[in-house]
Amino acid sequence: MISSHKTKYSADSIETRPGHGTVFACATYQLDSSTEHREGNVSLLRHDKESCNILEETVLETGGVLDLWWQNGEVIFAAKASGTLQKVNVTEDGCLDSVTEVPVSDSILLTVDGTSDFIISSDTAGNIYKVSSDSLSVSETMSSVHGRGGWGSEVWGLAAHKTTPHLVYSGGDDCLLRCHDWRTCSPVFTSKHHSMGVCCISPDPCSDHLFISGSYDEKVVLWDSRTIRSPVSECRVGGGVWRVKRDHTNGHLLIAGMHSGFHVLDLASFQVSKTYSEHESLAYGADWLVGGVVATCSFYDNLVTVWDSGVIACTSDVTDVL
Repeated sequence: MISSHKTKYSADSIETRPGHGTVFACATYQLDSSTEHREGNVSLLRHDKESCNILEETVLETGGVLDLWWQNGEVIFAAKASGTLQKVNVTEDGCLDSVTEVPVSDSILLTVDGTSDFIISSDTAGNIYKVSSDSLSVSETMSSVHGRGGWGSEVWGLAAHKTTPHLVYSGGDDCLLRCHDWRTCSPVFTSKHHSMGVCCISPDPCSDHLFISGSYDEKVVLWDSRTIRSPVSECRVGGGVWRVKRDHTNGHLLIAGMHSGFHVLDLASFQVSKTYSEHESLAYGADWLVGGVVATCSFYDNLVTVWDSGVIACTSDVTDVL
């Protein structure tokens, strides 16, 4: 461990600020059992290389947040337990300023992702939403895309296709991995490969066709969307896979394994090269900083840590060997 930081509430999401490799946002969510109120905030943290400390730059009290997404280096969207998307700007002096909240769902929002033109989010009722970047209002809804018998189930995993904007990947508590077309609001494909709920989906930044899924079944799976019947590679990391993050500069994958800690996976061999077990609670949030350093967070111990992944940046594209 290089450094650590304690959050006010349970930490569940970390997203590195684009263009600022030592700065990252952290989201928290905590249910107050006495009031049933879902507390939480978004903080902007910075890893100071000289002092090796994690510095808290600013904190915005938001209520419970389950996921974060940077639309660019100046704007972040928070998926909230209240069913709203909160747009937050980073001011010139580095503070977080809440611009607006977008009513999206009557259920808890679980995810947020998007492109420069729109934001997507999903909820506990099995729905996927598209929100316009211009009007900041819901423009399209795909209802009950996960679940059986008309009952929606949680859509834990969601990702926009970065080069084909009418496509969106989703993963649900019903064990299904799907790709949908916004033009028809219908599935392009459905995979039943995972034996438990699909928690996360991460398109490869170096390929239009490759993407990765993670599941409660403890597997990290590499897919090629052109041949979806069987995966390209898979690896069992244990503990349930909550988040996966690819760094295109070093050919490795960062994995939050819930009950098994955090893992670094070499994409060329598709094997774990390092496991980090210093957290004492559910491994939830993870992202790459600069120079092979990573930031991670765990839930019930309210802990954020920064540590060395043991890998260095390289110029070769790992997709050449997959």
